[in-house]
Amino acid sequence: MLSNMKMDIKLLKKDWILLSIISLISLTQFIYFVDQNSVENYYDEKRYYDIGINILNSGLFNIADDLRTYLYPFLISLFYIFTDGQAASVKILFSVFQFIIYLITVLMIARTAYDFQKRKTVFFTILVFGLLNPYLIQSTTLLLTDLLASCFLIISLMYLLKSDLNKLSNGAIVASLLYAAVLIRPSSAIFMILFFLIALYRVAIIKNFKPIRFIIIGLLLLILFFPQLYMNITKFNHFTPLIHINLLEQQSVWATQLLKYGTVVIDGENPGLRYVTPWIMNNNISMFQLMSSDFFVFVGVLVVHIFGLFDWGYVDTYINDLAVSTRLLPSILLYIQWFLIGMGVLYLKLRKQHTFMTVSLVIASVGYALFIATTAIESRFGYPIYLIMLFFSGFGVQYIYEYIYNKKALFYIFSSLLFVICISLYFSYFIDMQTERIIWFK
Repeated sequence: MLSNMKMDIKLLKKDWILLSIISLISLTQFIYFVDQNSVENYYDEKRYYDIGINILNSGLFNIADDLRTYLYPFLISLFYIFTDGQAASVKILFSVFQFIIYLITVLMIARTAYDFQKRKTVFFTILVFGLLNPYLIQSTTLLLTDLLASCFLIISLMYLLKSDLNKLSNGAIVASLLYAAVLIRPSSAIFMILFFLIALYRVAIIKNFKPIRFIIIGLLLLILFFPQLYMNITKFNHFTPLIHINLLEQQSVWATQLLKYGTVVIDGENPGLRYVTPWIMNNNISMFQLMSSDFFVFVGVLVVHIFGLFDWGYVDTYINDLAVSTRLLPSILLYIQWFLIGMGVLYLKLRKQHTFMTVSLVIASVGYALFIATTAIESRFGYPIYLIMLFFSGFGVQYIYEYIYNKKALFYIFSSLLFVICISLYFSYFIDMQTERIIWFK
């Protein structure tokens, strides 16, 4: 994995200074969130930690959970071995592991984008956005599956798009990390379909690898699903390699009831932050039933869900302060990043520089967004889209840089940015109002 990240970028003294500043700020954020979040585990964190302890006490094949797969708790149990047994120590060590994986992921994205056009502007933009993103850095300090699964998906995707898949080792990395992401977070299973389509696209368009070896290694590594399959058969008499409960069906019903969902950890507050759908409909209707019974409401719910994948709101996954002032600046900075990502896509299109790689990144993002938008959205569900599309952010900055002396063009660009920020804040306000707990104006 690390061999593909070997740097051939000629960095000047000022580049090393900038890189050092980025690294220092990123590490400072990480330390801050570790200090904040290592004190206590909440809800899903507690369950993952408890399953990890059960694996150590009873063995991997003797755990039974109908809602969670084995791999994430198994990883926690491995790190538990190297600690003093205190929950805080385990969480800190596991946070360091997740942070390192996250750093590797961002560096791979930056390096891949640099190789695409050999521009330092692109490289450093991705590093700034990725390594200084407070939402994702705080996520590395939680015992939740979203960040780690997203990182494994992106590393797997980078190998699928640019490595020599005639080598068994590269094919093994693609398959093993994809399967690991699915076993950490089962909703990642949609990427198995998307990656398969991208692989077919590469065979048909690029024609630079023979798929038979890739298919064989992919089939052999399905053995990673065996522990989960075994537990489901023996504990629940259910032949499935993922979770026992049909969560997708339930999620589809919740999706019509909620525009978004969050979790609050404020003393005396209801932990469930429900962004209730304002449109009248049957309480037990699923998204697919809604599509056939009231298409316009379905479209409205779907659009708001998709927006929720881009609007992450409060930085903390477990919200400890409902004051709108705590989320405005991070939200605006995030909107700016999404705008620049969109500008990057436009930049490559206008210059007719979209390739197999860039088209595949868009396909992966759109495919996942359309799928996950049919479920009850939480802000962290947008992490895979952000990391996939982060590739384009540097080209958005390059686009602006090339028009730096064109006042008319700059006026249109910054007017568009201001419009995007304003309309995003309005939609965010509309969604927050559905909670009846988040007060924007007093």
